[in-house]
Amino acid sequence: MNWLSQQKRNITDYLIDHPRFRLGFKWTRMAILEILSAFIFAYGFRAFVRPTSVSATHWTGHEVIEPTSLISGGAGGLSQVIVSFLLIFMDVDNGIQTILISALYFVINIPLFFLAFNKISKQFAIFSFINVGFVSLFQSIIPDSWIYNVVNLYEDEIARTIFGGICTGISSGLAMFIGTSAGGADIITMYLSEKKSTSAGKYSLTINSVVVLTYVIVSIIGHSVNKVRNPQDNNVVITMALYTIIYFFVSSKIVDLINTKHKKEEIQIFTTDATLPKILIRAFPHSCTVVESKGAFSGGKNFIIFMVISKFEQKKASRLISEYSPNAFVTVTELKFIIGKFYTKNIDE
Repeated sequence: MNWLSQQKRNITDYLIDHPRFRLGFKWTRMAILEILSAFIFAYGFRAFVRPTSVSATHWTGHEVIEPTSLISGGAGGLSQVIVSFLLIFMDVDNGIQTILISALYFVINIPLFFLAFNKISKQFAIFSFINVGFVSLFQSIIPDSWIYNVVNLYEDEIARTIFGGICTGISSGLAMFIGTSAGGADIITMYLSEKKSTSAGKYSLTINSVVVLTYVIVSIIGHSVNKVRNPQDNNVVITMALYTIIYFFVSSKIVDLINTKHKKEEIQIFTTDATLPKILIRAFPHSCTVVESKGAFSGGKNFIIFMVISKFEQKKASRLISEYSPNAFVTVTELKFIIGKFYTKNIDE
């Protein structure tokens, strides 16, 4: 065992022997990742999705009163819809719009916290609340200079779309990776994916597409009613909406890449070791099926082990098989869905 593995084992043993310290360490780690997730989303929102007029003016070299924007999904996108609706009836300064969107983002999430608290878990709801609170804070306090002095992709819609999707996907994926969410649509997608035991990305894509369609309709109405308060041409709104679909696609793929909890795989193990099945079922909360077989070349007796595991358990399974049956032949097949009971670790565990 190398030095790094030994240190990891020592830390694990210490945490097992000190449950309170282990719980504190777990919560501290989760809080740090939630804050990081919130900052990534807020920065991506201000830099790529909905930049302020100050940033757009610095990027273009001329005054930009109404910057072009993508449509964020979930609570952020719904906040944009509400602000666009208000612009039909009143004039709202661009700086006030940024503050208003931050406040609305927090308010819209409040009923979703009750859903998370009652239907998912208390820990999930509390840490999702932390994430949303810091997103609202960061969106309000991040200086424009932190944006326009670092990135300049305003006039490159494809690059804005891709990087915006990456930021949102990493933000949501980080939160889901530790068993929480980034709030908004993520709470609904986590709730549905927990119930259906399937990918979270497709639910997020569906919800966000509805938000985009609503935003486009409201923006077109606003431009028709009052072009002064809603100067963006309908063609621009529709074009940015189409770019937003790419943004959602990139974001959903990043989420599914990071959050592998609901992805299932079937492993088939060809081995001569009769004790390997017992080792596997002791290491995982899943059973397996063993079929006796005969080697075509050797003529000797061997076993085929069939087992379904989550994708994030694959590394552990490979390590155990290599350690206890180094001559085994293993195949891994990704599964679209499963029917029947499959143990999934509780989100609070």
